[in-house]
Amino acid sequence: MTSIQLIIITGCLLAVVVSSWTFHSRLAYRLVAIALFSMATFLVLFPGVTTDIANTLGVGRGTDLLVYIGLLAGIHAFLLLYMRTRLLERKLTDVVRATAIATGHPVNNAGISGAPGNPEQQS
Repeated sequence: MTSIQLIIITGCLLAVVVSSWTFHSRLAYRLVAIALFSMATFLVLFPGVTTDIANTLGVGRGTDLLVYIGLLAGIHAFLLLYMRTRLLERKLTDVVRATAIATGHPVNNAGISGAPGNPEQQS
């Protein structure tokens, strides 16, 4: 085993522990994380397997296959985070809107509340 393999495997084990601790209440997330990091450890120990899989799929090198998979995974993660951010923005808008309607204070174009006691409205 080379030193880089030892470093990467240690990183994978650390990532499993951190992800298990982070997803402590979600068994499915834990299992997915353990499966991914186990596969990464396997591929680090046996790097020729990626080349064999890549050749089977018509890709020249195992490294290229991993880059393609990483690119797709990155795009997928970006889209998931974008959709989650949009959902949170919509929820926040609904809460702010409901609070504004419930309090009944008008808001001018500058975003300053017309609530009683506002010094800008007392002129």
